[in-house]
Amino acid sequence: MKRLKLIYNPFSGDRSFKNNIDTCIKIFQENGYDVHIFRSIKKGDIEEHISLMDKDYDVIVASGGDGTVNLVLNAMMKNNIKSALGIIPSGTANDFATYLNMPSNNIEECCRIISETEPRDTDVGLANDTYFINVCGGGIFMNVSQTIDTKLKNALGTIAYYLKGVEQLSNFTPIPFRITNSKDVIEEKLYFFLVLNSAGAGSFGKLSPDASISDGEFDFIGIKARPVHELAVLFVKILRGEHINDTNVVYFKDNYIKIECLKEGMENSETDVDGETGPKFPVTIRNIPRAIKIFGKFK
Repeated sequence: MKRLKLIYNPFSGDRSFKNNIDTCIKIFQENGYDVHIFRSIKKGDIEEHISLMDKDYDVIVASGGDGTVNLVLNAMMKNNIKSALGIIPSGTANDFATYLNMPSNNIEECCRIISETEPRDTDVGLANDTYFINVCGGGIFMNVSQTIDTKLKNALGTIAYYLKGVEQLSNFTPIPFRITNSKDVIEEKLYFFLVLNSAGAGSFGKLSPDASISDGEFDFIGIKARPVHELAVLFVKILRGEHINDTNVVYFKDNYIKIECLKEGMENSETDVDGETGPKFPVTIRNIPRAIKIFGKFK
């Protein structure tokens, strides 16, 4: 019999996932899975549990938001666990699950996708020593209090949180960065940057229209310092997915990116990975091609 581990964060989102656990178990059992459950109750327990559990599970399912998925991903990668990963979005911010077309309003459908379809090879990002599945970002929002960051990102979703900020960028001072990829060295003042594995999420699903999570490359998008009227036009282009060639955008694809913050006093500021606090600058980001198998309906 196939084995499945369901790991869930009972504090994610509106905390209602616990009411659907039996439904999930029923669907998984009907599809031939021996189901084991782990309920997270404190910081660090997901990582500890995964490091100590049997390594022969066919599937690990993470139920929670982007943060929970990131914790599970990091624990799997660091412990060389080759189980396929399924995601049941039950957090407030579910950017990556949205990209995978895993419906947050239909848990039964998520369970059926996991139970009845084949997982697909997916790239994983490594930012210094932290893994990510969707996005690594940084910029002007690094100065904002982490508490407020979390509330805003949870309300909007991580990518939307950054992109919504375009409307107010004229109130901020851009930050000088040095960006090194396998072909070029770019020095530019940016409001913020995103290193994307996927095409985006939600209202910003066309952020990087040609991106693929299995092409072995990231899509880098940086928003340059520009007058207010140009930024307003850029925001509309971003919504339409027409911004890639805009002169106000730094865009390239690569599997290796090193980013240094050149602003005095911010050289060791923290980045953001999948909506969580990420490594400090300088940050070296590498693409690990087809590192994990994931369930979902994506291109």
